Amino acid sequence: MSEAGDAAIVVGVDGSESAAEAVRWAAREAGRRSAPLRLVGVLDWSAFRPMAGMADLDHHNRDRLREHIGELLHSAAAEAHGVAPDVTVAHVVRNGSVPEGLLAEAETAQLLVVGSRGRGGFSGLVAGSTSRAVCALSPCPVVVVRGEGEHDGPVVAAYDGSPVAANALGFAVDAAVSRGATLRVVQAWTHDTAESWIMDLVPWDRVESEVAADLEKAVAPWRERHPDLRIETELPHSHPIPALAKAAQGARLVVVGSRGRGALAGLLLGSVSQSVLHRVDCPVAVVTEHGAESAG
Repeated sequence: MSEAGDAAIVVGVDGSESAAEAVRWAAREAGRRSAPLRLVGVLDWSAFRPMAGMADLDHHNRDRLREHIGELLHSAAAEAHGVAPDVTVAHVVRNGSVPEGLLAEAETAQLLVVGSRGRGGFSGLVAGSTSRAVCALSPCPVVVVRGEGEHDGPVVAAYDGSPVAANALGFAVDAAVSRGATLRVVQAWTHDTAESWIMDLVPWDRVESEVAADLEKAVAPWRERHPDLRIETELPHSHPIPALAKAAQGARLVVVGSRGRGALAGLLLGSVSQSVLHRVDCPVAVVTEHGAESAG
């Protein structure tokens, strides 16, 4: 991972238990990285208009909402200090849409952390368009926290040979080293998408051997750089969704690239993302094309 300097870990706060889990995870990660933590609350006025009969909120109600967000941020700061007392914590309130606010803060961050479910403007963060915008456009890696993520299992990296998957692998290596965890690199592959007569013409044993060799070539530099890190590789003959779901059982973190090849190409940007996030019970880190240098 490239040097992040004094860049903060940014986490979205909305008062939900999911956001509280994200705050605690981000605080522990900030402690591991010796990084400051920045809590972000977003005031999306349009999200509150139904409460006011679709009318503009008056100054009094706007002030009350600002105070409410401030209270949520102070409570989140206490949560953060409860699990990482030595971490420097700051907070900021932004106006506008949730994606815009989080992406603006991510411009100067080394990592953006969000909960898997929220309330108000955050309620669709993983389930809808907000997640696609954040994961696709973030200038730094994004971690979606599902559960506390305090298992004793491995860090799991999805790999498919693409450049962004290589960057995700580097991110996963750093995560495993900092946690003293095993790294499990999974490259799922399948040949059941074409007509059977075409399949019969392909020497699949040779193809599998080549895939295995490419995967080992990808992890070899990391084995040399971190001789004490245990790296396991898996080549399940299946679609990436069930392969990752199985590999992620008991994992501390799953790391994927936002853009890849084949079945991984839309992993965190469409319907496949819903399946992965709903099937795993641990945080998922998304290394974006834009955030490749941050994951380095």
